[in-house]
Amino acid sequence: MKQFLLLFLFLPLFSQEEDLLDLLNDEEIKTEFVQASFKGTRVVNAQSIEIPKPKILQFMIQHRFGSIENGFYDLFGTDYASIRYDLHYGYSDKISFGAGRSSYNKIYDIFFKTKLLRQSYGKLSIPITVVLYNSLGINSQKKAENDRAIDENFANRLLYVNQIIIGRKFNRKLSLQILPTYIHRNLVENRDDNHGLVSFGFAGRYKLSNRVSLNVDYFLPFGERIDPYNNGTAFGIDYETGGHVFQIMISNSQGPYEYTFIEKASGNFNSSTLYLGFNISRAFTLGSNKKEEW
Repeated sequence: MKQFLLLFLFLPLFSQEEDLLDLLNDEEIKTEFVQASFKGTRVVNAQSIEIPKPKILQFMIQHRFGSIENGFYDLFGTDYASIRYDLHYGYSDKISFGAGRSSYNKIYDIFFKTKLLRQSYGKLSIPITVVLYNSLGINSQKKAENDRAIDENFANRLLYVNQIIIGRKFNRKLSLQILPTYIHRNLVENRDDNHGLVSFGFAGRYKLSNRVSLNVDYFLPFGERIDPYNNGTAFGIDYETGGHVFQIMISNSQGPYEYTFIEKASGNFNSSTLYLGFNISRAFTLGSNKKEEW
């Protein structure tokens, strides 16, 4: 009887000890977010799920040469070039924004990237990263004197790009993502053209080493297009060195802005009307977490 009484008295103490151990175990199991699914904020042409870290300003140059079809006559298109400058600032771990200017169609743009979900493991496990990308483009090309639609209404120069980027890093080498995309143009050239254009993108990266990876992105349109169209396709190699990420590529589109390489891909792999190019980015720290440091 005494043994049962002692067991009854000390049982709550054992129970409290188990609860305390469970609490300590919960504190040890932390949520870890997956890092570096891609080396840069772009896969090749397409946006990646990455954004600059907080208080980091990224300056990117997207350079595209002319078509390689003429060979040595124009040194595989290097006599000609299209270029886009891109400033991209990381406001927080989830929000970034920036602006760019492309010489191709002379488009100015502002954009936002917002991480809705972040791939993680541990206490909170999320299998994917989801990023919302929104861009407003302004076509600044001069129009013919008889083209009054542009001059009389500034809104006709505007176009909008909206993407949901869903990606996953499967292991240290392989990362994949899909990019459902909707582009709206306020002004179309033909009456039968659709103002809204829907496409579906795919992109991936495979690491060959800590510094080098092979990349690809591809866009498939949904619905009819009036203008001649080829599916936007690009292959690239990433090389990371210090604060730089250098990407060299070949693509069937000369335009580096979303609308131009998704909806204006005029090149063809069968006829060698392809475009060599590169992206190079540099990161600058604009602040410090320590108050005494800049």
